[in-house]
Amino acid sequence: MDGEAMNINENRLKELLMTVDTNIRLESVILSDENKEKVKQFLRENENRYKLLRYGLEPVNKLLFYGASGCGKTYLAKALSNHLKFRMLYVDIAKSLSEGNVAKNISDIFEIGNELGNCLIFLDECDSIAWNRDSVGTDSGVIRRATNSIFQQLDQMNKTNVFISATNMLHRLDPAFERRFNMKLEFRRPEMELIEVIKKFLYKDFVLVDDATNELKHIIQRNSRLSFYEIEDIVKRAMKEAILNDTLEVKTSNIFKEIAVSQRLKIRFKTDKDDPEIFESSIK
Repeated sequence: MDGEAMNINENRLKELLMTVDTNIRLESVILSDENKEKVKQFLRENENRYKLLRYGLEPVNKLLFYGASGCGKTYLAKALSNHLKFRMLYVDIAKSLSEGNVAKNISDIFEIGNELGNCLIFLDECDSIAWNRDSVGTDSGVIRRATNSIFQQLDQMNKTNVFISATNMLHRLDPAFERRFNMKLEFRRPEMELIEVIKKFLYKDFVLVDDATNELKHIIQRNSRLSFYEIEDIVKRAMKEAILNDTLEVKTSNIFKEIAVSQRLKIRFKTDKDDPEIFESSIK
């Protein structure tokens, strides 16, 4: 490869490389019991992929994440990238569609991934392009080329790489595209205690001070409809606030109160502002 081609590839790599926060650990991902078992199977097969390939068996390397928005699909992809120590490559589908170069970007991401090896190739909102082939629209030609590009590239993907695609609308996917995945994980809204979700998102340097009353916890738990992403964002703001106050202690009462505000929950406290005991609550 000549020097000019190398520079072009390096520039493209910078455009397609997703920088992953090293604080995103596999242990901090909130998964259902079913998804925990699937992730364990995926990791075990990939840790022993050469043993499987020796006998002509392909390890799980094409995963489809589907379900409600903000429930951990991208977060898990980033955590797997960190855990495997893989580069994470991605295509911005919305931007690529607006610029009309989505098929080229998909081709480039796989070509760079195949050249480098040990990459996690991530395609979010795949329903925007890999939709049912019976669908028609003004962008059908662009969509069809992009979908065909994915099919071709998946068939030729470097066996050391992992492809993960995510969608909020499984029903829209092209059945031929969906069949190419050898593992599917469904993501639902939080079903565990909020306090446990908060602990998952708290960085290791911080201490959680559980000063919220049982009444406050009960009301927020019963009425909150936040996604994992929204809860994570609130916890991050709480950590920032702690740092600005020269402490590493994060109080659950503050987090729960912010959740209440975000959900438009009306909560009336005692006259003493420092006392978090609840008198009543209602949804506006």
